[in-house]
Amino acid sequence: MARLTDALIDLELRRRGLTDEEREAAYRLRDFSRHQLGLDLHVGQLAFAGRVLMRHRANASQAMYLTLMLASGNRAGKTLLMAVIIIYSCLLKLNKAQPAPGDDKGAVLWLRSEYHWFHFGIQQEVADLVYNDIIRLLTGTHEGQPDGCPLVTRLGAIADWDVKEYGDYRWVRFRAEVGGAQVHFRTTGEKALGSLGKDMHGISFDEAGLERNLEFLVKEVFGFRRLGTGGQLIMFSTPSEDLGFSFPDQWENGNPLNPYRLPSWYSMRMSTRDNIGYGLTQEMFDRLVADMDQRTIDQNVEGIFLQAKAAYFNGGNVERVFRNKLPEFMAARKLTIYLQGVDPAKSQDSAWSIVLAVHPDPKEGWDKPHLIGVRATQKRGQKSTASMVDMVADAFNSYEVPRLASRCYTATDATGFGGKMFREALDEEVPSLYNVEFGGTSQKKKKLLGDLRTLIDSGRLHLPRHGIWKNVRKQLLGYKLEDRGIEQDAVMALVCAVYLLRRAPADGMGAVPFDLTGAD
Repeated sequence: MARLTDALIDLELRRRGLTDEEREAAYRLRDFSRHQLGLDLHVGQLAFAGRVLMRHRANASQAMYLTLMLASGNRAGKTLLMAVIIIYSCLLKLNKAQPAPGDDKGAVLWLRSEYHWFHFGIQQEVADLVYNDIIRLLTGTHEGQPDGCPLVTRLGAIADWDVKEYGDYRWVRFRAEVGGAQVHFRTTGEKALGSLGKDMHGISFDEAGLERNLEFLVKEVFGFRRLGTGGQLIMFSTPSEDLGFSFPDQWENGNPLNPYRLPSWYSMRMSTRDNIGYGLTQEMFDRLVADMDQRTIDQNVEGIFLQAKAAYFNGGNVERVFRNKLPEFMAARKLTIYLQGVDPAKSQDSAWSIVLAVHPDPKEGWDKPHLIGVRATQKRGQKSTASMVDMVADAFNSYEVPRLASRCYTATDATGFGGKMFREALDEEVPSLYNVEFGGTSQKKKKLLGDLRTLIDSGRLHLPRHGIWKNVRKQLLGYKLEDRGIEQDAVMALVCAVYLLRRAPADGMGAVPFDLTGAD
């Protein structure tokens, strides 16, 4: 397949929804890459670049999107694109105000001002992939540069590298005459805590989908490093179905189709197909996909997130469980039954209490009741018997309210924490108590899990999408029958609550607090 003409690229960018301003931003990088680096970028790379380089309408030095995520197919050109964006950003010192024409003093100050870009990988070898592409581009030896690097041909060497800062990390330093920006190559080992305290004018993270601490890094590390700079965070990865949902969850924050998208985020996908005629030939692409099934093509070529094959609960049905319009907490209501499921844990495992309100189906009444999450509590770390009893009793007393004629029934995993001592102490505080035995045959556990799955698949479980319930969602999406080594405490608490549907009498007639049939 031949490369697209500029006219066809423009049509394709319009089809992909880029605004006039975003296309102009994309063309700025295209022109820089062509005329300064001697490299042509494909339409998928330009589409993402348009969003990265789009500036805020009220402030030309401020990025429109501060956090961007790219879900990419394999061999789609994401590493090369990131290398070009980093070089461009460092030479122009993006998110720093440019000096006015004729302002010689301002130009000197701008040239001397510091600009630090940090690029992360899950391992140093991964971080060095972008480092290697930057070096090849700046020496004119990249396979996409048939005539070398025009910028270096004209100016000579503009950067130094192969210097390891503190003896450990790769480091690219642009020379003073082109602004003196620096690129630091780091790993996210030890949760990237070694990078705390540093101001970062730009951050990129390769293969973020393989990072198990991604949510922590985004919230606790990367975000605070760019507060004083207005720098962007760019995360990109090929999806991996077996490493959980952290990257898809973060990606959803910027999904343009998500009505609750965060305004300073933007996410998109980039297909390997876009790279045909650039980094791949049609023949090579056909060979790559010849032995792939559709599932593998969707994930590894198109960058689509898939649920792990071993996942116990259907991912699409789980997503429909969680409602943005449900509040994180709802107090007791009149004439309502509440079911509390408890998964106790004395060690470092989390202990959970989850309370669900029982309501009749709008059409079939109490024959097919709906369960609505009203309260969730999680305790971490070492726990005493007294603290565990307090957690369960507090939830019970909040929903067993005689003046409202509301009833609360509690079920706890009898195979867990504290054994007989815990259950005896709990019996004194919680009269409507049931024990759930997960021990014994695996068939018994599967039957209990199957009841929860049936409730989910039939659309009769409704939980909030906010706060602590995000952890419940994460555990449901990641749960596998071979559950050793995975977080499952919230799932077991839900199983205990659902178990009570067969035990607690349907003596409540509470009103449905929201439209169960309405879309959210």
